[in-house]
Amino acid sequence: MPKAAAESALWMAISASCSASGAGVMQKLNATTVEYAKTREQFGVKIGSFQALQHRMVDMFMACEQTKSLLYRAVCSMDDGAQDAVEVEKNILALKVMVGRSGKLIGGEAIQMHGGMGITDELDVGHYAKRLMMINTTFGDADYQQQKFAALSNA
Repeated sequence: MPKAAAESALWMAISASCSASGAGVMQKLNATTVEYAKTREQFGVKIGSFQALQHRMVDMFMACEQTKSLLYRAVCSMDDGAQDAVEVEKNILALKVMVGRSGKLIGGEAIQMHGGMGITDELDVGHYAKRLMMINTTFGDADYQQQKFAALSNA
């Protein structure tokens, strides 16, 4: 297989991993956590009414939305034949970094807000958080991809 074809397949695999699995899992964890906060009561009130938790859920939502926006940019740059190959690579590397960082934030916050239940097999939150960790490490973690992005930007 020619080198260009192998690199193209790698970039498509990374973007597919980030989009289908990463963004979808983040969205599911965000929705599950918000729904849980609306129903779980502590001290006689719903925990969703606590301002500190509302701020954390907004951070989760924003991380999810930023990841989706970067995903759209990466996919559109891959589809655009006139786009420079270096720009496509930079967009995909940025997406991989964003998925790694946002996945860690969203997974961790979802587990924390679900309390001890978040990591048990009883809820799917722990499973999704572990899936986000695996997506981060597949094809190189966020730190590795950020170094590649920096080297590509400085070249």
